[in-house]
Amino acid sequence: MYETPSPLLLSRTAEAAYWAGRYLERAEGTARLIKTHAELIMDLPRSATVGWDPLLAIVGIDTSYLPPSRQATEETVVGHLASNVSNPSSVRASLAAVHRNLRVTRAVMPIEAVEVLTELHHHVQDTADQAVDRRTRGAWLTSVIRGCQTLSGILSETMSHDDAFCFFTVGRHLERADLTSRVLDVQAGVLTSRPDDALTPYAAICWSSALQSVCALESFRRRGRASSAEETIAFLLHDTKFPRSLESSLIQTSRWLLEIPGHETAMAACAEIGRLLQDSHADVLVEDRLHPFADEFQRKIAQLHSRIEASWFAPSHAVVG
Repeated sequence: MYETPSPLLLSRTAEAAYWAGRYLERAEGTARLIKTHAELIMDLPRSATVGWDPLLAIVGIDTSYLPPSRQATEETVVGHLASNVSNPSSVRASLAAVHRNLRVTRAVMPIEAVEVLTELHHHVQDTADQAVDRRTRGAWLTSVIRGCQTLSGILSETMSHDDAFCFFTVGRHLERADLTSRVLDVQAGVLTSRPDDALTPYAAICWSSALQSVCALESFRRRGRASSAEETIAFLLHDTKFPRSLESSLIQTSRWLLEIPGHETAMAACAEIGRLLQDSHADVLVEDRLHPFADEFQRKIAQLHSRIEASWFAPSHAVVG
């Protein structure tokens, strides 16, 4: 029986692969958030508009970066999240970070992935202004999402599933879990709206938007359950068959961490997150407990990241993170 040798992986390469995975997932997720939120605002009447502030909150940005005379307008927020190079979490900056980090790992990347990444990177750099204009925004965001998915698919299907791929995949699923928890956190006010809330008549639209922002709407509908806050929260927390739920993301993170030598400390952090999920029930969280849960979940995700960093990455590396 042929056994594939396990070549030594430099910690610098491992760290670059990890951050490439995180930034690739962040670019795709941010593009989808912008696209979905813009569609939600178009669907809601002016009396029930949610504004653009929630979009900033989901990605962990407050309005302090804005001059006092300006508000979180559509143009300002979309520009900041899509094309602003000074915002390290923007779509443009995230894909630039993917490009820089994957150059470090180019020796282990299939040539097809290199070509797709280079094309996507230059496309975004050259056309980022199209994200702000309403006439071109939808097509631009769709091209970014599809480009990220194409790159992920090529890497998954053609890259050797060695330690470099493991770090890349762990980064993707960790970032995915963090984003889904942020969507739940910020949408808590919508999903648990009270009878006197102006959004109540449009709750179904808001639930659909929350699901669509993590590409979950079609999968949720296939379950045949009626839309409700409890069902939506339970689906995004615990549905192991949906790859973007918190539990599924944690399962995949744990699976790929187990493939890497020296995983004991990181796996202990995964177990802590697993216990938090196990003790969380949608019918309880819907009663004003979703925000504390999301905060605790994100704190444990940060702890897992710190243990991954301490276990495998040298602190002096100048990798984009």
